[in-house]
Amino acid sequence: MIQISSLCTNQLLVPTMSQTVGSQLSSVPRGLPLLPGNGFKDPTLTNFKKSHIFDVHQGIPVAHDPSVVAPPASGPAMIEPPTMAPMPTADITPVQPAWVAFDRKVLRFNCFFKEAVNESRLENFRIRNCVLYYYLEDDSMHVSEPKIENSGIPQGERKGTVFLKRHRVPKSDGGFYGVADLNVGKTIELYGRVFLITDADNFTRNFMMNLGIEVGEAQSVPSDPYTMTREDMKQQIMRNQKYFHPRCADDDLIRNCEARLGCSSTLLEPDKLDQFLKYDRKVLRFYLAWDDRKSLYGELRPFVLHYYLSDDTMEILEVRRANAGRDPFPLFLKRGKVYKNLDSYLNVDAPTTHTTQLIDRTGRVDPATMATFTEADFAVGKEVEINAATFLIYGCDEFTRDYYEQVYGAKFEDIPVQFDESTERPQIRIPPHVAPGAEEDSLGSFLYLIPKVPKKNFRRMMENDRKILRFMARLDTDAPEDQGRIFVIKYFLADDTMAAFEPPQKNSGIMGGKFIQRTRIKKPNSHEYYTQADFYTGAVVEFNKFRFVLYQADEYSLSYMESDPESHPMSDLGYITEQLAPVLREKKAVLTAAFQQADVANKGAIGYDVLQDCLSENDMELNDQVLITLMRRFDLLKDGNVSYGDFLSLAE
Repeated sequence: MIQISSLCTNQLLVPTMSQTVGSQLSSVPRGLPLLPGNGFKDPTLTNFKKSHIFDVHQGIPVAHDPSVVAPPASGPAMIEPPTMAPMPTADITPVQPAWVAFDRKVLRFNCFFKEAVNESRLENFRIRNCVLYYYLEDDSMHVSEPKIENSGIPQGERKGTVFLKRHRVPKSDGGFYGVADLNVGKTIELYGRVFLITDADNFTRNFMMNLGIEVGEAQSVPSDPYTMTREDMKQQIMRNQKYFHPRCADDDLIRNCEARLGCSSTLLEPDKLDQFLKYDRKVLRFYLAWDDRKSLYGELRPFVLHYYLSDDTMEILEVRRANAGRDPFPLFLKRGKVYKNLDSYLNVDAPTTHTTQLIDRTGRVDPATMATFTEADFAVGKEVEINAATFLIYGCDEFTRDYYEQVYGAKFEDIPVQFDESTERPQIRIPPHVAPGAEEDSLGSFLYLIPKVPKKNFRRMMENDRKILRFMARLDTDAPEDQGRIFVIKYFLADDTMAAFEPPQKNSGIMGGKFIQRTRIKKPNSHEYYTQADFYTGAVVEFNKFRFVLYQADEYSLSYMESDPESHPMSDLGYITEQLAPVLREKKAVLTAAFQQADVANKGAIGYDVLQDCLSENDMELNDQVLITLMRRFDLLKDGNVSYGDFLSLAE
């Protein structure tokens, strides 16, 4: 037993190669048995991919079976495996699908078709107007018919009323309708009905123009004879309704006979429901003027009168005007029936017992004492007395104008009325600024009851942050102790502020340092502040009664002013050329001779001082900033010499 165990142990301890055990990719070192616990992970392993069989090589699916080992080569001649040609690497432009490129883009056409009517003696055909929608995303289309009142035909866009549902419509000769088949003036056949396209909207016209398709002008749609006949009959009935269809409320004889036969008094009144259904949401609007200038503190005031046709009520609104001094009261006269006689309001509650009313034999109040305003009492140019106030009707709106022209045959023209009197009102003067605080803060306390923080241009502050124009300056004075003083003036582009600094000088007896704190400064004898256009070489500025002459600028300031010629005209070469060109043409020969005489070396260039002297001798005194701009432009070699040939070319 002992021998067998030792034999087995010796067999297990036979040195073996490192093998992989389990799914953890563990390896067993040589000399150890393949028992649990003897495996260790390989710290040098970097590829943790799972083995696979299927792969894609050069666009072709292939299979790699790791269990299949390739046979060894039998002989010197080895058969090489076939090689595949490389896939093309040309750049392919991605094409956007139609349902993305044309999403929510619809072509809209107006069209109509004739429908035969065989079983009616009033009409032989009918014109039916439709709207055709063509969806570019899937080439589908649908046709809808606008709703017509009392047509008896299912119309509109609701479910079940669409004339033709959305789908791709086939042609009679094969294929489907596309964009090229739709255009103004063309006829299309949709399931046996022939439509004539008469118009298209602006988007459709622009889209088809981009495709190179000419869209014709809009065509007129023939009128439907039956619809026109119905419209004429309706207008005739409205004009002659009182004569052809008399009612109890309109005819005194019929109302008297019905009352003698015992008819109810409510039936003898006009039909309120019919009036409401016919004239609901139809309002007449008149513009009134009340001249109350005869009374104390009276004036000419505008009003608006609304007359509701549905129930014969009216209201008067007061037109609110700015700075009128009146409370914005909404109504001048509440909506209701307005009596012509002011005393009638006292008799409304007890009409049969009040002694001031005239009562007829039927026990009713005399209509003359309780008459109310109707639509026939109003006309443009007429004066009406409403509650003891006389109003002049000087205008109306378009609906009111058309209504009176159709019903009464009257044409109204507006009357010009001037309400605002040309009187000069005293203006409030802005008080002078008193320190401390900025002037904008004091102005806010003057303009508003509750002061507001002055608004700043943060965008400009961000764009021009740390952008500063620097100039050397001296005092413009005759005092000998101030003539040698030098100052540095800074202009901050972020907020249009400026500051002055005096560099200390030895043995001058004047302490240098901050001369003017950073702030905004106004121009002398003006309410305007200094801007960046006021700062250039040679300019004279005045700060707190001190006059400064700017005689030098740094390179950054000169470059910035040349890059922004709109704000700095003295650095604008175009503006300078426009001003110098006439003078240079006149004195070109004299200047050319002077420049050539000064150019001893015949280099075609002269120095700055020579150029300035030649211009001064010929009565051409230029500003210092203009000279600097010209010298910087024509100093091509940057050696201090100006090409006078290029300078004289400005005259051309």
